[in-house]
Amino acid sequence: MMNKKRISLLKHVAIIMLMIFASYSCKKETVEPRLQKEIINVTAKKADWQWDNEQERYFIVFDFPELTNVIYEDGLQVGYVFIGEQGSNELQKMLPYVNTYWGEDDQGNEFKYTETISCDFELASPSTVAFYIQASDLGRDDNILADYNFRVVFVW
Repeated sequence: MMNKKRISLLKHVAIIMLMIFASYSCKKETVEPRLQKEIINVTAKKADWQWDNEQERYFIVFDFPELTNVIYEDGLQVGYVFIGEQGSNELQKMLPYVNTYWGEDDQGNEFKYTETISCDFELASPSTVAFYIQASDLGRDDNILADYNFRVVFVW
């Protein structure tokens, strides 16, 4: 008799425990965080590039109030440059973009040089994105300047 009561009690305890476990496991929901993104296109005109004597490179700076502390600290910032003609042979290249070219000096001698296009993101008031063009010889040659279309992508 006593064993039947204990077995019955154990069955009831097991059923109650199972119900408690099932109710807790059913109420838990996993909520996936939703990513947000912002895509901003800017154009750097040939005449707007400035020469930095100290760093020996060209630069242009754009105000980017869209760059917030949350994006800067916990998000992703990516810069791109568009190479080629829009609608025909355009390519979107992630920065830094490095390419090697053939050049010719004043005496007609050919030489190779590498050009790097890069960017920096600065959290400030206002926040900014700076783009750079720097040749491997660190020389200034205003003939290499052109209009450039850039894209900045923020994901957070």
